[in-house]
Parts: sequence; C-alpha cells; structure tokens
Amino acid sequence: MTVPLRLSIAERELDSGLTLLAVHNPGVQTFAAVVSLDVRAGDEPADSGGLANLVGECLDEGTKRYGALELATATESIGAMMEGNHRGGVVMAPALVQKEAIGLLREMVLEPEFPGREVRRVQAEVMTEIKAEDDDPRAVAGRRFRKEVYGEHPLGRPNTGTHRSVGKLRPKDLRRFHDDWFRPSGGYVAAAGPEDPERMLDRLQKAFRDFKGKAPKHPGAPDVDLAENGRDAHMPMPREQVHVYLGHIGIRRTHPDFYLLSVMDHVLGTGPGFTSRCSRKLRDEQGLCYAVSAGITASAGEEPGTFMAYIGTSPEHRQRAIDGFMDEIRRIRTEPVSEQELQDVKDYLTGSFVFALERNSNLAAYAIRARRFGLGFDFIQRYPEIIRAITAEQVREAAERHLHPDRLIVVSAGAS
Repeated sequence: MTVPLRLSIAERELDSGLTLLAVHNPGVQTFAAVVSLDVRAGDEPADSGGLANLVGECLDEGTKRYGALELATATESIGAMMEGNHRGGVVMAPALVQKEAIGLLREMVLEPEFPGREVRRVQAEVMTEIKAEDDDPRAVAGRRFRKEVYGEHPLGRPNTGTHRSVGKLRPKDLRRFHDDWFRPSGGYVAAAGPEDPERMLDRLQKAFRDFKGKAPKHPGAPDVDLAENGRDAHMPMPREQVHVYLGHIGIRRTHPDFYLLSVMDHVLGTGPGFTSRCSRKLRDEQGLCYAVSAGITASAGEEPGTFMAYIGTSPEHRQRAIDGFMDEIRRIRTEPVSEQELQDVKDYLTGSFVFALERNSNLAAYAIRARRFGLGFDFIQRYPEIIRAITAEQVREAAERHLHPDRLIVVSAGAS
C-alpha cells in the first residue's frame, strides 16, 4: 500500500499578477526555486523561429550587475546550480543560502543584458546543433511529423528554429522579446525547501515585488484539427535504418480523459517496469527494433499534444512495423485490456509517481503545474484513487474516442 504523500503548499498572488508558491519539504538541507512566466510558443514571430529558445539559452550570459563569468562565479560560490529557459529559469542551492540563490535567479531572469559576444557564441552553438539534427534522420522525421500534425500552428515549427532563422537573430531581437514577454501577469515563482512556507513566500515577495509590467497580449494561434485522411511521407537519407513516426493531434493536459489515456499509454507503448504491447510485439516477438514507443499524454500541455508512435527499424520492415502499430491501436480501441495488464499499470503508476517529487526543483515545478492546470494542491493525495478507480472498459472507450487509426499521419526518414 502506497503511503500518501502530503505537501504543505502556500500561495500568494501579487498585485502585478505574479503568483508565488512555496512547498514545505522538511528534513532536507537543500532548496530550489523556479520561475515560469506566461511565454507561449506563438509569441515569437513566425520568421524568427528559435528566438524564444535563444533568449532562454542566453539568460545566464550576463546581467546588469554581472558578466557571464562573474555570474557563474557568484553561483558557484554559494554551491548553487542555475540555468535559464524560454519561460524563466531554476536555481538549486543549499538551504542556508536560499536568500542569495533567489537573488541570483531574479537577476538572471529579469535583468539579462544579452551581450553581443556571448550571444554570438551561444548562437553558433545552437546553429551547430541544428546542423547536426539536419543530418539525423530521427530528428528530421520528428520535425516533419510535427509540421504535418500542427500545420501553421506555432507548435509545427521547431522550437530551436532553423539554421537560417537563428542565424539572422541579433542581441537587440533578444532584448526586445524579453522586454515584451517576460512580464509578471500569469507567471509563477515557486520555491521548495525546509523553511516555513510563509517565510519562503516573504522572501520571494521581497525579491520580486518590483517586477512590474502590463500583461502581454498573445497572438492568436490557429486551431489544429484532426487530419481528414491519413497520409504517408518518406524522406530518403543515406542511412542503414529508417525512423518512423505515426500519429495525429492529441489532447490538452486539462482534458477529463487524461488519466484514462495515461493508463492506456502504459498498456500500449510507454510502460516501464513491464512490457507494453508495442514493445512486446514489435521488439520482443518480431525483432524489428531496439526502441519503440507509443502514447498520447506525455506531450499534453496548455496546447494540444500529439498521439505519437515511434520505431527505428530496417527499411525492409518499415511497412511491417506500421502494420504492427495499426493492429495494436485497433485492438486497444475494440477490446478491453486484460485485468493483469490493468493491475500492472495501476501498481506502477500509484507506486512510482511520488519518486518524481523527491527533488526540490520537481516539487516547485509540481506546485506550478498543479496551479496552472487547475489540479488542486491536493492532487497528489487524490491521484492514487483516480488511477485505482479506472476500469478496463473506460480505457477502451477513451482509446476509441482519441485514437484514429484511419487518420494517422506517417512520416519516416532514412534508408528507402
């Protein structure tokens, strides 16, 4: 029997629209804080792909008070680790220096300078990674798959941009994006550590009370519809293997079927700790691959994710692998999963979910996720019962509603 995990979480909303969260994690000697602002995929101009990503990559390359090396030295001097991202950043540190750690996080996220020399260096590194992906058939197929699924929606563009779009960005573009979109309204700052939650909130409020700015108006994104008909595309590349993606548009994290589909995913193609159907059939029984997966919930977020299945196999087995996926998708839509499969998934999900919350950074991220998606801070207590109450027929019905084998988009790259 899993022992319920109870978290003490305090919340405070500032006049600026910034929400502060604090998670009490008694008995530890460490601390973490996370900033997650309301920055969305469509906020960067369509012709400036990779801008948001580059902003995040360059946040720690110098601030108003510190140069890049000085910021790194200040962080290391208190035994902390800190990194930025396109929505903010995270810092992890000993609990005794949480005040200093919060100050450095605030400095990095709110006051970056984007100095030309450092931006050009990071920009070159990103472009090198993009070039490497252009020569990687798995990455090529994955990007094309997203484009086919999302169409003109911003999620159809690679988040790192293209070699051309990133190459034309300048420090002034990064500064403008930061000024426009790094605003407090709709954003979160969460901390987790051994201190009393109200005292942690006081520290956060003191650090971020002067963070001001009007709420940004996000550009509207086009709706993403399920493809009317299935389609199949292959991009030849000089490789021995072929990498295949198939699927279609998925769900948002807030969809009421999310938990049913999470169970379905683990039966169908994502379950660790036991063999999922796709792994058992395509890898173990037929020997078509080493890596295979299928699922719909992993990518669900504020925008719809995808139902996506993946396999890397030899070119002569491409169609056989696709047919194998199709068989399992149709089967899980028409036949209830076995009681043993259902119980194995329930035992895994209810027994393992707490391990993802062992680190303070994960606890802080959990508090943000619970608030952002309206889960409630007691979600962690309710989750096991939600999973245990799911029936085999509910899983089949959810699969029937959300999996569409006759409207799958198939994209592959590699050997023909």
